[in-house]
Amino acid sequence: MEGFPEKSRPPCRLRRFPQALSPLLGVLPRPWLNCVETDFLPSDFDRIPDASTLRQLWSRHPTALVRQTVYHDLYCCPSRTRGPEAVKSTLRRTGPMGFLLDLGAEFFLVHEDSTPECRAWEESAGSNPVTRQQDLDRFRRLAGEIPLAGVHRQSQSPEAMALPAEEIDWGAFHVVVSLDIAIPLKLRRQYPQVMWVYFPADPGTPTAKRARRRPPQGFSVSLTHTHRRFPVRPRLSRAAIECPYSFQSSFSWDQVWPSQAEREGVMVEHQTYALLDEKQRQQLAAWGTVRKPSGSVSEVAAMLRASKYYLRLQGGPLTGNGQVEAIMAGCLSFGNPATYVQRSLFTPQTITPTFDLAFENLCFFESSPSEYEQARAEQLAVAEFVCFRRPAFQLLQTLLRHQRRM
Repeated sequence: MEGFPEKSRPPCRLRRFPQALSPLLGVLPRPWLNCVETDFLPSDFDRIPDASTLRQLWSRHPTALVRQTVYHDLYCCPSRTRGPEAVKSTLRRTGPMGFLLDLGAEFFLVHEDSTPECRAWEESAGSNPVTRQQDLDRFRRLAGEIPLAGVHRQSQSPEAMALPAEEIDWGAFHVVVSLDIAIPLKLRRQYPQVMWVYFPADPGTPTAKRARRRPPQGFSVSLTHTHRRFPVRPRLSRAAIECPYSFQSSFSWDQVWPSQAEREGVMVEHQTYALLDEKQRQQLAAWGTVRKPSGSVSEVAAMLRASKYYLRLQGGPLTGNGQVEAIMAGCLSFGNPATYVQRSLFTPQTITPTFDLAFENLCFFESSPSEYEQARAEQLAVAEFVCFRRPAFQLLQTLLRHQRRM
């Protein structure tokens, strides 16, 4: 574009971290470890099967994803709803749609069970002792008011559409992934051949934190909500797998929201958008539409599919699910790594702590389409490794060990 100087290409590209130096990662000062997290690839990056091969391997293992009615905003649809429709029914985020779309998991919505372990979700919803009961009542009421996609209005409540857990033949599955503890222990014990996977809805609860050292009773493995390239500090137990809440791939997106041939403009994360001044917004608008997330999940998905870039510069540290979604949707994500809990999805040329640096990068990539495509492909490869390939492979390896013990 005329009037903008062409930015020289950032000199760094991702390199493989030497396997011989891996033992040092656990003792590196945090700033050094942060640099390793963005500038290097793990030594097993090329040894883990590609996404297509993993989908083929998983097709041999019937899988289920189950949640209780009280978990109110994710996949608001009846049991056995097809994967794409289940994802579209979600209210606030795409979530672990890789289970439904890449691994072919069957979705189940079950009634909330009264056993103590199935009420572990209350650690999150009712944490204030003074208002605990009111908080729990409000949480259940919200869950009961959520309309279910594709269901006639007179029978819209989740309770009306949920199935009793004991009426489902869990033995038909090799793997059951449970959001929180949706199935009581006495029922899980009836199916020892099944590999039961604990996936907390809130990784900050006491149960979820303990699960990083040992899964809840009756579960073989726990998933963490994290997606570090080098998960060395803090270390996890062998029964915990580094797996983000947004466990997904670009294939997941293609099954629900098809890619668009033409892209333009920038999707700006909502906290960053609020802090940009008018001049900065006008600068971004010189390259196309400036968008901020709004509306339903499908509406936000359409915005991401239409955008070339995703930008986050300011605000408190986020887990990074929005960044995962943006990259899987096909955007090149710039930003300030310090505003994320995990830095693993940044590459050297996408680290832009300030608006001026971000805008310089945008100008460079707009003037160099081939460089843009190469940078986007590189970042997507990293994202698919930490958000899909590695967790799917590690979960598969755990399943095979579980089956050998049976």
